[in-house]
Amino acid sequence: MEDLIPCKAAQSNFQRWLESGNGPMTGYVGERADTLLIRLEKASSVDYLYRTSIAQDSGISWSNSLLFCGVYDGENHALYLARNVQTIFTRGPVPLVAEPGNSMMEDICGKINRRVEDILANDKSNLPVQKVTGWLAAHSLEHYQKYGAKEDAIQMLFEDRAPDGVFHSGYAMEELPEAAFLAWLQDPEGFIQTEAEAYIKSDSENVLRQFLENDALLAEYQALIQDTGSPIHRMKAITDALNGSNAKMVTVTVQKGEGELTFKMEASQMKGHHAYYSSYYIPAADRRRFQQVFGRSADFKAEDVIRITYGRNTIYLAEPAQAESTAKDGGEIE
Repeated sequence: MEDLIPCKAAQSNFQRWLESGNGPMTGYVGERADTLLIRLEKASSVDYLYRTSIAQDSGISWSNSLLFCGVYDGENHALYLARNVQTIFTRGPVPLVAEPGNSMMEDICGKINRRVEDILANDKSNLPVQKVTGWLAAHSLEHYQKYGAKEDAIQMLFEDRAPDGVFHSGYAMEELPEAAFLAWLQDPEGFIQTEAEAYIKSDSENVLRQFLENDALLAEYQALIQDTGSPIHRMKAITDALNGSNAKMVTVTVQKGEGELTFKMEASQMKGHHAYYSSYYIPAADRRRFQQVFGRSADFKAEDVIRITYGRNTIYLAEPAQAESTAKDGGEIE
């Protein structure tokens, strides 16, 4: 079924037709009739809306077919239009409807997810299972705990975000089933509760996996924050400095072993998390000098960077402890 959008009638004659009209209603573009609207009863107080086109010269013909347009809930005076036909109702100087709302599929899923979260109360012991036994789910969990959580923690650090440690339900629909929408119309509260409970029961191992992945992410993030000596924090400081400068090319001073060199570098290639910074992004003349000092296949790491300047301004300077350690390894810093 097409996703539906809640709307409000903008014309009084259209609202009257929705509530009590028995025959078809003609829609106009300017003074020209171009659409015929039809209401058909689906259930008590629920009508389906259909349309067919009117040809300017001949009206309707036997080649016309009805196109589903939406649903009118007479009990609650609520109109829902199919997303793909909204323009028929909203066009022209005096449209039939106004104030289109958000996706009903997204709205219903959001309410179900909030109900799931309320039921579980961020406590995995409220789940009907306490162990992930499915091979695929268990494999995915193990991989995330070993690798994914650390990668996500690093990404969050660079984005200045932090995990909240709260379970967020992932119930979703690929489309809005007709039966589900009708059930929601008839008993919204009951439908939300039933769907939430069914989701917890049917997908309990995946929900548990999400809890355990949240735990792994929070642990990795806290460990990363506390490990202030990690090169990742230096990469973050370099990234912040470059983001704050809006530079496209910067001057970098690197010290490795007994060698030290100052050269140009593309700023974009030093942003974010890297195992190393590639010398490929050093302009050709400086790259030759870099290879002469550090070797043809050499690159450099965040802990090798002692200074970055842009114009006449120093935008990054290695912490004293780092600079001192580098100097002991490879001589005095100029």
